[in-house]
This record gives sequence, C-alpha cells and structure tokens, in this order.
Amino acid sequence: MSLPVSAYSLSPSIVELKSIGNESSAFLRLENKGIKPAAVEFTINKHSKDLDGKAIQGEDAGDDFIIYPQQVVMMPGDEVTVQVLWVGEPALDTEQSFTMFTREIAIPHKTPVLPDSNDKVVFDITILMNYESRIYVTPLGAKSKTIVASVKQDSSSADPELIEVILANQGTTHQSMSKMSLAFVPLNSAGIQLKQQAITLDTEKIPAMRGHLLAGGQRRLLIPRPAELPLGKFDVILSE
Repeated sequence: MSLPVSAYSLSPSIVELKSIGNESSAFLRLENKGIKPAAVEFTINKHSKDLDGKAIQGEDAGDDFIIYPQQVVMMPGDEVTVQVLWVGEPALDTEQSFTMFTREIAIPHKTPVLPDSNDKVVFDITILMNYESRIYVTPLGAKSKTIVASVKQDSSSADPELIEVILANQGTTHQSMSKMSLAFVPLNSAGIQLKQQAITLDTEKIPAMRGHLLAGGQRRLLIPRPAELPLGKFDVILSE
C-alpha cells in the first residue's frame, strides 16, 4: 500500500479585495511540502450563509475574476504565487462574498510491480487535498453595523429555557464575531436596566457566534438562559 505523500499548503485563507483600484488584486502562495508532484486548479463560487451560520455554495463566479495561473503543477519544494483579480462590477452597493476552491488533481502514475505479485493484492491509494479560501470584494467606504434584531424566549420544552437571539448585520461589509459578546441586562418593574446585575457571555460560551456575519446577513443564536440571570424581563446588548 502506498500512502499519500503530496502535501501542499495555501495562504492566506481570507482575501479582502476592493471593488476598484489597486487593491482589487491580491496574491496567494502555494507551496508543495510533499515528496511527489502536486497539480492543483482553482474555481470560484458565490458564498452565503444560512440563519445558523452554515455555508451555502452559490453559482459559479469565474467570470468576475481573473486567476493566474488557473492550474499549476508543483514539483516537491516548489512555491508558486497565484494572482486573484476582481474584474466584476466596480460600483458595488454592498460587499460580495465568494469561496475560492483549490482542488488537487490526480496525476497519472504507474503502479509498481512487486516481485511474486501474481498471488498478492496490490493497493495504490491516493488522497487528494482541497482548500477553501474566502474572498470578500468590498466597495470603498463600506462599514459593518451589527445589531440585536430580536430576542425570544422559549420555555415550552427546554430545560433550562432557551433564549433565541437574532443578530443582523445592516452594514455593507462583513464583521468578525470572534471578539463580540452579549450582555443580558435584567429590567426592574419600571423597565429600567439593572446594569449592575448584567451577565456577559463571550464567543467561547456561544458557539454559533463565531466566524463572520456577512453584509446584510443574520445569525440565530440559541442560548440557555444564564443561571445567574434573575427571573423576569431583560434586554440583550451586543458589544465588540
């Protein structure tokens, strides 16, 4: 049995381009760290996410980009620079998101013949590596603006009860959620916030609040009600 020995790497994994000007182009670096040749090709598709943050692959977007070279063959130890250039609409209203797929292509090779192989089974296994890079094409002056769009409590079946928080990015560019936090602030009978009793949860305690929230996108967070949060009404405040 032959084990896979091709191992190439791609960097960076996130590419941010402007829709016009010198910053509408970027370079990625491929390196073959294996001991066999590696052949790879590139394709680009539109990218979106559903309400729970799951990636959705959209239609082919190859006409909006020039990738050069679009296919490469690297010998062991080779490093190759690949240019990605936006040639789509220069006057965007909001940021566009894409996924660039880097797919390894099998290179035909001969299976070695072992001595006395007539009565032996020979396996030849090849594992091909694939990478995904996120590409954001952003208009000049774009900004993110994420708010708490809605809060709903559900105590019908969950124990403890779940709090559904919907975040919405009303801005024109994506926003990283890695440094965000949510504060649950109790309200007194007059509806005044009791900030000294606020309970703050960061992204480590809210798994769905990770990655990026796309421009115009929403994210649903289902959070068990914090045990320290007093009974009664409360506000949810987003901070960065």
